[in-house]
Amino acid sequence: MEEQESSKARYLELIPKLRLMDDDFLKACMQDNKPGVQLILRIVLRNKGLVVTRVVTQKEMKNLVGHSLELDVYAEDEEGKHINAEIQRKDAGAVPERAVYHSSMLDANSLPAGEKNFQKKAETYMIMITENDVLGGGLPIYHIERTVLELYNKAFGGKSHIVYVNGAYEGDEDTELRWLIHDFLCTDPNDMHFPELAERARYFKEDSEGVKAMCKIMEDIKNEGRAEGRAEGRAEGRAEGRAEGRNEIMAKMFRKGYSNEQIADLADKTLAEVEQLRAQLCH
Repeated sequence: MEEQESSKARYLELIPKLRLMDDDFLKACMQDNKPGVQLILRIVLRNKGLVVTRVVTQKEMKNLVGHSLELDVYAEDEEGKHINAEIQRKDAGAVPERAVYHSSMLDANSLPAGEKNFQKKAETYMIMITENDVLGGGLPIYHIERTVLELYNKAFGGKSHIVYVNGAYEGDEDTELRWLIHDFLCTDPNDMHFPELAERARYFKEDSEGVKAMCKIMEDIKNEGRAEGRAEGRAEGRAEGRAEGRNEIMAKMFRKGYSNEQIADLADKTLAEVEQLRAQLCH
């Protein structure tokens, strides 16, 4: 009971600091939120007429060799496009190879079962929203397309697209994309520009039921890590298992994009301990 109360207290301290750039908070805010997802996609894809017909958070996709992905936000529009939006706070999680893999999984799942006409493959968009300028060009957005180099960069198979949104962009121009980046970095819903995003953020930060739901999400993540640690502990011994369990909790938080400061707060560790573990796991 004391541990539960302590965890809840830490969650209540952490929730006001959450941003849409934190993937679990984004997924909570986008669940069943077609207007919010539609706003993001219209801005990023430069398509004011885009109409979202389906939104799924934490959608799992599998391939034939057993590898699976859990997509942050998956959406479909009325034209049949398949769209995946991912949040990546750490550069290591936003490498081009990962974006290409996500794109290929979207492609693999975009052709109806039994369909042999590959021209009927749905158009796919893999959107990577990153906290840092991973591609290093100083631009707010990057579009990656397949081209034939020998034919003056002629488009090749133009139904698969990758887009990077640079969350570190600090331009002062008054554009929807610039305001969207601003909103993804906001901790205070009252400072957000778009009501479709601010309303959901405010619910999980200020409404009693929303705060309760957000605490439950955090507790589930913590318990999932503990369960993984207990399973490992049965094989390695009870004492080692407890240490592994704590490491699994933090490892899962690393994968979810939590900052070192947030993990130290939730796991009741020092910042130095968290930094050391991250260095070991990312080595």
